[in-house]
Amino acid sequence: MNDSALLSHAAATSKARDSSATWTPFRKPRPQAAIRLLCFPHAGGAALAYRGWNELLPDFIEVCPIQLPGRGNRAYETPFTSVSAMLNALLPAIAPLLDRPIALFGHSMGAALAFATAQALEQRGVTVTRLFTSGRRPPLAAYSNALHRKNDAELTAYLRDLGGTPDMVFEDADLMEMVFRLLRADFELNGQYVAQHSLRTVPISALGGSHDPVVPTEALSDWSLLTQAGFDSTVFEGGHFFLQPQEAKVIRHLTDRIKADLVNANMHQRLARHG
Repeated sequence: MNDSALLSHAAATSKARDSSATWTPFRKPRPQAAIRLLCFPHAGGAALAYRGWNELLPDFIEVCPIQLPGRGNRAYETPFTSVSAMLNALLPAIAPLLDRPIALFGHSMGAALAFATAQALEQRGVTVTRLFTSGRRPPLAAYSNALHRKNDAELTAYLRDLGGTPDMVFEDADLMEMVFRLLRADFELNGQYVAQHSLRTVPISALGGSHDPVVPTEALSDWSLLTQAGFDSTVFEGGHFFLQPQEAKVIRHLTDRIKADLVNANMHQRLARHG
């Protein structure tokens, strides 16, 4: 490789790292980690929701909270309204993180984005050990919606029923306008996405709240329609935002599943070598 090619390669590598940092601002590299866990936020949410998971999950898991445009350090960017556009931007950015197995977690809207990402990575031959879908019905045509078309009064009523939105948002007109603009983009991104086919090799673990007003526990089982590789579901006490009060139990659940997947993968590799 000549000097010009070396410089070009170095520049491309640096650009990829910068892009990766933009998408994962709270990632704390763990060079010895066996697996990376990509975490996608709920509608209106940000990577900040998973910042504390770095300290809660064991050292063999490197947590990578995903920061979408329109929030946090990317507040100046226009939020996506289609999953395909999000994937086109996300996949090149996370390429440097794909040098080891990947697991994915997403809550509410994040579950749909995590599913779409798992599907795209699977198609590219990346090792995805498991998809965790939390607080969302599966992205099937029967569950698509048009929440983004609700007027302010309707959206306010919906959010109050859902819980999780501070009262100050509804009491400050300027703040409400800003928040609702992001939410409508996220609701369009989330509500209009429909999976075209199931995962072939990635098992799904669905999580739900026992009193979620928008995702009844019986709907969790429909995620089984979107994988050919195994499915399980777990219900935690709480509403739509059960992750916060049940964080310790959720972390333990994720740790147990991820550890078991890694153990099984190592066992299969050993059997293959001695086969």
